[in-house]
Amino acid sequence: MTSIVLTLHAESFLHWIWVLYLPLFAFGYLILAVVSGMSVWSVARSGSGGLSVAAAVLAVVSVSGSLFLFVDTKASGWARFWLEYPAFAAAAAVEVPEHGEGDLYGVDLPSHLCVVAPNCRIATLGYSNRAPIRYAADYVEVFEDTYGYGHFVGTPESGPYNGFGTSVCPTMELAGGWWWLERCDGPDYERAR
Repeated sequence: MTSIVLTLHAESFLHWIWVLYLPLFAFGYLILAVVSGMSVWSVARSGSGGLSVAAAVLAVVSVSGSLFLFVDTKASGWARFWLEYPAFAAAAAVEVPEHGEGDLYGVDLPSHLCVVAPNCRIATLGYSNRAPIRYAADYVEVFEDTYGYGHFVGTPESGPYNGFGTSVCPTMELAGGWWWLERCDGPDYERAR
């Protein structure tokens, strides 16, 4: 289960260790596979068929579950949101500057809310229903890609919204006004202007 929790926070590691990110995660998954395999082998040697099956199932879940969450950003975003919902609920009340004012990436979150965004910041993405959209980026590659969490008051307008140079749209409703935002599909949304 530790591997799944670490995978849910993979973007935090990417934010802090950049170039070493992929080699370290590949090495981590290799270690996870080796340890899981050795555990199954050790239990299987004891001769208990039921324990061997249970160990094998746990090994498969830990390795494949982590890899699934690593590859599927939407599923990872959903799981992390629900595991850390109290922090997201508190982040919805953080004061943000007017859209276009201040730092592009927003304001610093209080340290106890840093689990909401890897860079520990919350930005104003624009407006929906005349209310600011709070945006906690889960991943940012400026002018290339971004995805993360947007807090809307009421039902969000469809977008697109300018996610640091990338057109993003709400694609999955979470709870408490929070939505998952990712790159908009279709040729009409190539770049946010």
